[in-house]
Amino acid sequence: MEQLQSLILSGKLPAGSRLPSERAMMSEFNVSRPTVREALRVAESMGLISVRPGDPAGPKVLGTPSVGLSRLFDSLVQAGSAGGPHLLEVRIALDSAAAALAATQPPERLEQIAAILEQMRATGDVHAFAELDARFHELIATASGNRILQMVFEALDLPIRNLIESKLKSSLRQSRQSTLRHHGAILSAIQGGNAHQAARAARTHLRDFYSSALSPQEKFRIDSLM
Repeated sequence: MEQLQSLILSGKLPAGSRLPSERAMMSEFNVSRPTVREALRVAESMGLISVRPGDPAGPKVLGTPSVGLSRLFDSLVQAGSAGGPHLLEVRIALDSAAAALAATQPPERLEQIAAILEQMRATGDVHAFAELDARFHELIATASGNRILQMVFEALDLPIRNLIESKLKSSLRQSRQSTLRHHGAILSAIQGGNAHQAARAARTHLRDFYSSALSPQEKFRIDSLM
């Protein structure tokens, strides 16, 4: 029953919704009860649904497995198995691609990004600023129109937010002003439809934001991505 997985991963069955009864799925997909139960078992093992025996509402859709992956990646970063510089290298590759692709999309996809930037300018709270910062980049990934890229961003959500907040706490005023300036440049390039400039602005922003926390060797690796 790949149809069930497809419905969840495509968003046609959104997170929080409930699956129909086994009998209804048997009828809809024209399969036997054992096939339905096996499909539910697989979906649960993938983290797509939550099944509680006796729950009259039926299995709950959790959405894509990105939440579990996000926690896993954050644990790896916190434990030192995959340090912040490694996460930064991945972010430079992903953010630049997302920004370039977003620049090719219709303007209406960018309205939420501009709104988030205004909220960042208005807040003085470190945690709220970090949350909005991560959201800014997530919305650019969404605006790219690439679902795989968006899912990878979702999977990296928690470690990215924690890394941003940690950096802001060490130098709030300077980091905040720099972030707002760079975010403005990224959004301006995207709104102008300049994919090359948008990608470059994204790379420059990430390098400058984290440069003070990098060793000379780490900076050399980052510079190779510019």
